[in-house]
Amino acid sequence: MAKVKILLEKPLTIHLSKEKSVSLDAGLQEVDKEVAEHWYVKAHSQPISDEALEVDEAKKALKKLQIELKDSKDQLVEAGEKLAEKDNLIADLQAKLDAATKPEQPKEQEKAK
Repeated sequence: MAKVKILLEKPLTIHLSKEKSVSLDAGLQEVDKEVAEHWYVKAHSQPISDEALEVDEAKKALKKLQIELKDSKDQLVEAGEKLAEKDNLIADLQAKLDAATKPEQPKEQEKAK
């Protein structure tokens, strides 16, 4: 039997006959056409086209990428801050090294002045 995609607002149990019932969860479902055409299912669902599914998947992918982008930006800012700290540390250490290795003027030259 042909399958149809529907979007259910809430979980449903459909009684197709005395012996046959179908339980469906809320959300996107792929069901037999017979189930999709049941009056109760129609009242609580909407049909989904392939285009709508593609748009929905694209929206989910976009949201995921936006989250990843935000995380990447946060990591970049953090890395920039760490880099600035390291640059300051290097400058301080270089100044200390320069001061420690600077040749001292002999005291005799100072006295001559």
